[in-house]
Amino acid sequence: MNPYLKRIRWRLIWISFACLTLALGSFGLNQWVYAASDDQCSWVVEKGKIVIREILPDGVAEEAGLLEGDELVKIQGRAYEPTLEGTAKAQRFINSKSEGTILIYTVKRQGRQILVPIRLVKPLDLVQLALLANGIIAWAISLLVVMSAPERKSSRHFFYLAGAALLMSGARLPGNPPLAVGIVVTLMAGVASALLPPLWVHFFLRFPHPSEWRKNRHFLQALYGTFALLALLQVLIRFWALAGDGVLRTPAGTPPDGLLRAALNGLGFIIIPLYVAAALTGLGFFVAGTFRAQERLRKALFPSLIVAAALCLDLLAWTLLQRKYGSSLLFGRQTFIFMLPAPLLPLSFAYAIFRHGLFDVRKVLLRWVSYMAILALTVAAYLGGLAWAFSHLSSIPPGWAGALIGLLALPLGWTLRRILKGIRRGFRRDFASTRDIVLSAVREPRKRFSEESLLKSLRRSLGEAFRPQFLEILPIEERQVMLPAAEASDRDERRVHFPPQPLRLPQGLLRLARDNRELVLGLGSEEADWVRDQGGTVRAHLDALEAQLLLLILAGDDPHSVVLLGGKYSELNYGREDRELLREAALAAGQVLETAVMHQRLLAQERLSQELETARRIQEGLVTSHVPPIPGFQVALRLEPALETGGDLLFVKRRPGGTWLAAVGDVCGKGLAAALYMAQATALLEQAAQREDQSLEQMLCSLDQTLRQLLGHRGFLTLILLEWDDAGNYRLARAGHPGALMLQGHTEQGSSEVIPHGRGLGLRPAGPGDWQVVEGVLPPKGWMVLYSDGLSEAMNREGELYGLGRLDAQLRRLWGTGSPRAACEAVFNDVATFDTQNRDDRTLFILGREA
Repeated sequence: MNPYLKRIRWRLIWISFACLTLALGSFGLNQWVYAASDDQCSWVVEKGKIVIREILPDGVAEEAGLLEGDELVKIQGRAYEPTLEGTAKAQRFINSKSEGTILIYTVKRQGRQILVPIRLVKPLDLVQLALLANGIIAWAISLLVVMSAPERKSSRHFFYLAGAALLMSGARLPGNPPLAVGIVVTLMAGVASALLPPLWVHFFLRFPHPSEWRKNRHFLQALYGTFALLALLQVLIRFWALAGDGVLRTPAGTPPDGLLRAALNGLGFIIIPLYVAAALTGLGFFVAGTFRAQERLRKALFPSLIVAAALCLDLLAWTLLQRKYGSSLLFGRQTFIFMLPAPLLPLSFAYAIFRHGLFDVRKVLLRWVSYMAILALTVAAYLGGLAWAFSHLSSIPPGWAGALIGLLALPLGWTLRRILKGIRRGFRRDFASTRDIVLSAVREPRKRFSEESLLKSLRRSLGEAFRPQFLEILPIEERQVMLPAAEASDRDERRVHFPPQPLRLPQGLLRLARDNRELVLGLGSEEADWVRDQGGTVRAHLDALEAQLLLLILAGDDPHSVVLLGGKYSELNYGREDRELLREAALAAGQVLETAVMHQRLLAQERLSQELETARRIQEGLVTSHVPPIPGFQVALRLEPALETGGDLLFVKRRPGGTWLAAVGDVCGKGLAAALYMAQATALLEQAAQREDQSLEQMLCSLDQTLRQLLGHRGFLTLILLEWDDAGNYRLARAGHPGALMLQGHTEQGSSEVIPHGRGLGLRPAGPGDWQVVEGVLPPKGWMVLYSDGLSEAMNREGELYGLGRLDAQLRRLWGTGSPRAACEAVFNDVATFDTQNRDDRTLFILGREA
């Protein structure tokens, strides 16, 4: 199981145990252990006397003969001061007596004293009973909901709301509690008062249709902070009353007065209206969300909406009547009538859940009912068997009886464990078969090296296992997927068409998928805030597709594809086990896809290597690697590409007129594309060199026009041309390429750079080339050197360039050997040793005239 969901499960178990224990414990203490005895009449202090103000019809006070207006003098011979503190002491004295106790009241009626015996009763607190029933029903339903879908925020929020309602049912002080019980119940009341109203509002901010207010941090802080502050003040006031034996007294022993009394009255005045305002606010969000939800959800929640509205009106009526008749004993005893409809709200939600499949709780309910039934039957059989045994075997000594009970419990526990495990296997049998179907897609060895076959098999197995209403596997490109076209009906029953549009996957979501393997994402309105952030159109598109889940498939750590799943079976949602199974399938598919992707990459790399090797051989065939002996001259040349293929050009050819033509060029870029452009330029040079009547200027002009059509908008070629005859006469032209070096000695004066001006070839926009041709004679022992920038711009670790000066010095040092070939090899070795980070194509051509 997902560790996050496992933590949620244990949190829910402990919260359920705590809330149920506190609520039932408080109800038991309030109704039986510390229940208050009652004489069913009320008193009031008037003109220095304690007067019977109201008598409950058909109550024990009326049966005893008490009348309204009688002056209470003594109770059981005890006189009490005619003050609020005195009446509180008298009430505590009555509450401390057991049910059925008869107290003698001494009352004064028409100037004479009368003794009236009253039998005390302990009536059932129907208000707390109604609230407890509401809390238990809401808690049970919310527990089923949250166990079926713990990953959904709305289900967890529903559970917390029900837990607060369960706590609220126990937040009533019994009549005569010990101090420890009073403190615990007061804290329960404080927690429930602080959480129930804001949770009610916050729940309907998420469900049934998310509101933008749910993301307003300041609004939520103000909401929770206000009710937390009110609850804290109420807890402090209750502690104050507990410290004063139920009466608020200042340290001087007097009742609150002045500003303090006004503050207490003001607090009591605003608490109930604030609670009513929270109830009506939540109802407003419920109404708005229901009418903005999908048609199916709107129909399902309509009964719950009616019940919630009726309960809010009921609460409003109780508040107004409480203001007017709050001091009436009869009204207080009939308050439970306003609480009786409270359980209808969780029951209406239960109807919507079971009838319309809002949550998949059927399996969870059936499982736990079976568990409880088996447990109850086993315990009943055990206890019944013991009762029968001891009734028929009364001669067994007590010590042997205890040993027998313990020994019988061991096989009983083992049997119960086997039965429960068998039931669990029975419930999981369908899940196990579903798991086998889903994972079969990634277990076939033949699909481990084909992405397409694996995804098709995964689609087929998911369709067979879940039978979703919608199923689509989409590739992820640039962190987004393209949603397919969809159609839906608006509220006016008009057809709305949604064309394909991208759904972006946020970087944080992908990071969470990589780090925590959170691969199953809910697409419901309350689960997918990242969808809503992309606009209402994307949200409406997903609703039109009726997609409920998005399953991320990662090949290694790279997002590969997503699976969109609609509702399964008969419109049921995906439960916790379903999501865990889908997550397992996504992990397994990702591992297999990683293998398939690596396999495809290896195949592609092998094909590319073969293609590059073929291209390299073709390029080597195009590049002049050696020339025939030329009388009176020595020629050395070398081209070394940075990759398998390169963009440098090296061309030497004898023209029909007897002259020789050498060319060194550089196409922008590297790799295969540059090699293709170089091949085209070499073919053009080959063609131009065959025409005897074409000069270097005309040759460059023709190349410029043709290359402008062949190269892209940013492509160009730099070129330097050298033409010479047998007598050493040369002509040199340059088109944006580094100039030539002429060497005649060891010293710096023995070398010079020949740089005729000229524009690169194929540049856009077209313009005049202005190619200059330099003519001269290469003296005996002189060298003419052509090179590419891969030599001069080589860079070492410190970022220093090899440079033209270093190249010139190296050539001058080697000039004395008289061997251009040795000089060419030495220069390449020196540059290779120097270069560490700026690898580029390198070309060198040396023409040396013999002495």
